[in-house]
Amino acid sequence: MNETISFDSEVILPMIKPLTQLNTIAKKAPVDIEFSDLTYCVADSSTKGGWRQLLKSVNGRFRSGELTAILGPSGAGKSTLLNILAGYVTAGVKGSIKINGAPRDMKLFTKLSSYIMQEDLVQPRLSVREAMTVAANLKLSSEISHNEKLAVIDEVIQLLGLQKCYDTRSEHLSGGQRKRLSVALELVNNPPVIFLDEPTTGLDDVAIKKCITLLKNITKLGRSVICTIHQPSASLFQIFDQVYVMANGYCIYNGSPNQVVPFLSTVDCICPETYTPADFIIELAQMNSGNIAVLQAQIQNGKLNMKEKVNQPYYVSEVSNLCDINEVTVQAGVPVPNFEYPTSFWLQFHILASRMILQLIRNKWIVYLQFFHHFLSGLLIGGIFFRNGNDASQVISIFKCCLTINVFFVYTHVMSPVLLFPLEVKLLKREYFNRWFSLKAYFCAVTVVNIPLLFIYGIMFSSIVFFMSGQPIELGRFILFTSICINVALCSQGLGYAIGASFEILNGSVVAPHILALLVALAVYGMGYKDSIEPTMKIFMSFSYIRFGLVGATTSLLSNRDPLECNEIYCHYRDPEVMLQDLGMKGAISFEQFTYITIFTILFRLTAYMSLKYRMTSELRNKLVYYATKIVKQKET
Repeated sequence: MNETISFDSEVILPMIKPLTQLNTIAKKAPVDIEFSDLTYCVADSSTKGGWRQLLKSVNGRFRSGELTAILGPSGAGKSTLLNILAGYVTAGVKGSIKINGAPRDMKLFTKLSSYIMQEDLVQPRLSVREAMTVAANLKLSSEISHNEKLAVIDEVIQLLGLQKCYDTRSEHLSGGQRKRLSVALELVNNPPVIFLDEPTTGLDDVAIKKCITLLKNITKLGRSVICTIHQPSASLFQIFDQVYVMANGYCIYNGSPNQVVPFLSTVDCICPETYTPADFIIELAQMNSGNIAVLQAQIQNGKLNMKEKVNQPYYVSEVSNLCDINEVTVQAGVPVPNFEYPTSFWLQFHILASRMILQLIRNKWIVYLQFFHHFLSGLLIGGIFFRNGNDASQVISIFKCCLTINVFFVYTHVMSPVLLFPLEVKLLKREYFNRWFSLKAYFCAVTVVNIPLLFIYGIMFSSIVFFMSGQPIELGRFILFTSICINVALCSQGLGYAIGASFEILNGSVVAPHILALLVALAVYGMGYKDSIEPTMKIFMSFSYIRFGLVGATTSLLSNRDPLECNEIYCHYRDPEVMLQDLGMKGAISFEQFTYITIFTILFRLTAYMSLKYRMTSELRNKLVYYATKIVKQKET
C-alpha cells in the first residue's frame, strides 16, 4: 500500500491491492447501469392534476470502475434518483433502467447491489470484528469455511483502514469510522454496485476527504460506486470520475468534473476564478428556471456525456453471468439465478439470535432496570395486599390485587417495545433491504430472545405477590395463576411490538396509552353487575385481552376454595363463589381465559410482523399509496 496514483487534480490516492480472497469466494462481474426517459411522480393535492413530478425524463449511464456523484441543490431530485436506481422506490416510476444492456430484474439486482442510507446506523454494543463476522456469516454462503470468511473480513478491514479499531465497539467509533464500518459491512459479499445517500453528512473536512478517497479506492476494484453529495469542495470534486448534476428534476450536466467549465462556456456562462465549478453550476440552477432550461437542453437531459475519453476498463458481462457459480443453477442449459438468501432460515435465526443475546448481555443497565422494576414492584404490590388472600373480609382486595397485577404487566410490557423497537427498525431497514436475512428469521429471533427474561422476571414478580398476599399454598393454583400472568405479559409485549412496528416513537407513545386506557375500561366494565351486562357490551368486552387476564387471574385465586377465614361477625364473601357470581365470573374457567389470551398473543404478533413487513418493503408501501391515489383521482375526474 505504499505506491500512489496521481490525478490531474493533484489528489494523491493510494494504490490498492485487489481483493484476492473476496474475488475468489464471491466473484461477481462488473455492472453498468443505464437509464433513459426516467420519470417519477408523487401524489400532491396542492398541484394541478394532483401529481408532482420529481424526475422529468432524465437519462444517463453509470459505468463500473467509476465513482459517480449525483449533485444538485436541495429538492433537485438527487435522493429520488438514487432511490429509484437502487430499487428502493419503484411505484410511480416510468422509463427504462437497464443493467449491462438488459432490462433490470429486481430480484437479481438486489443480490448485486448494496444501499447505504444517509444515517450511518450500525448495530450497538458490537465490536468492529463482531459486526463484520455477523455480516460475513449472513451474507456469504454457509458452504464457505470459517477461515475463508475471516480472511475476507481481514481483507476488507485493511482496505478500509479499520485495523486500529478492530476490537472497538460501535458506540465508541468516530463519525468517519462508523461511516467506513457501514461500507465495510456491505462490502463483505463483494457487491458490484454500491449506492450511498449523502455519505459525507455529519463529517468534518478531514473525514469527508477520507470517505471520498475510500470510495474512489473501491471503484479501482471494478465496483460501481454511486453517491449523492450536496456541494463538494474543489479538491474533492476532481476525485469523482463522473458527476451528474440535477436541478428541479432535470439533468443539467453529465460528464467528467474537468469538463464542467468548458461546458458552461458553451452557453456563455463563464465560471469566475473565485468559484468552484460545482458551486457555480449549482448557483446557476438556483438563480432562475431559465438557466435550468438552457443547461438541460444543452446536455439533452443527460443523454450527452461530457467526457474527454470514455474508456471501459472492465469487461461487462451478460446478465446471466452476473452471479458467481455458487449463485446460479443451470436449467435446460441456461444459467438461472438462485434468488434465495445465501444462508438458510435456521442459520439466519441462529446468527441473529446470538447477536441479540450478546447485545442484551452487554446492555446491563436494561437487565438490571428490569430486574429491580419487577422485584420492587412485586414487593410493593405484595405489601399493599399483604396476607389478604384468605381473609373473607378482604375478598374485594383480592380482585383489586388481580387488577393491579394485570395493569402492571400490561403497561410494563407494552411500553418497552413502543419506546425501543422503533430504534431497531431503523437498523433493520438497511440490513433487510440489502438482503442480509429474511424478515421471518429476524422476527422469530426477536420474539424468542426476549422470552427468557420475560419468564424469569414474570415468575419472580408473580411469586412475590402470590406468597406475600397470603394465597393458598397449592402448586396447581400457583402454576395456573403464574401462567395467566406470564401469558398477559407475552400478549402485552406482542401489542407493544405491533405498535412499535407501526409508528415512530413519538406517535407510538401517544397511541399506546390511548389503546391501553380503552382496554382497561373494557376489562373492568360490568364488574358487580353479575350476569346483567348488555349483549352489545359483551361483544366489545371480548376485544380486551386484559379482561380475560383479569378473569383468569381472579378465578385462579378464588375458584374451588374452601370457606375463607372470617374474624368479624358476618362476612358476606366467606364463600369465594359468591364473590365470583357478583363479579359476573361465575362458571368462568381459567384455562379458557388462558386460551383466549393466547389467541390475542398470536394476533398481535402477526400484526406486528405484517406492520414490520409493510414498513420494510418500501416498494409495497409506495405501490399501495400510488395506486390508491390514482384510483381516487380517476373517480374525481
